[in-house]
Amino acid sequence: MSNNNLGIALSAAVPLHILRLKEKGGPDAADFQKASKFSSALGERGDILLFGGGKKGECADLFNSVAFGIAVLAFCPGGIDLFGQHWETKK
Repeated sequence: MSNNNLGIALSAAVPLHILRLKEKGGPDAADFQKASKFSSALGERGDILLFGGGKKGECADLFNSVAFGIAVLAFCPGGIDLFGQHWETKK
């Protein structure tokens, strides 16, 4: 997946995660705990997300983890800038 395609895909996936989080009243401690793991996963296996490869389904799992992590961080003051986009929301 090229960087451009990644940004496009995230622009569709992140708002869906944000919507789900809003429906339950915003992220809770467990969501923040789960989201905290996305940075190390991205650091360890980000090449799979950007260039493909890995085990079957690994790229999709990593993508969903990153999209979820971005959605959770969008609830933080100031939001998050990543992959050329800014996400910020209120509960």
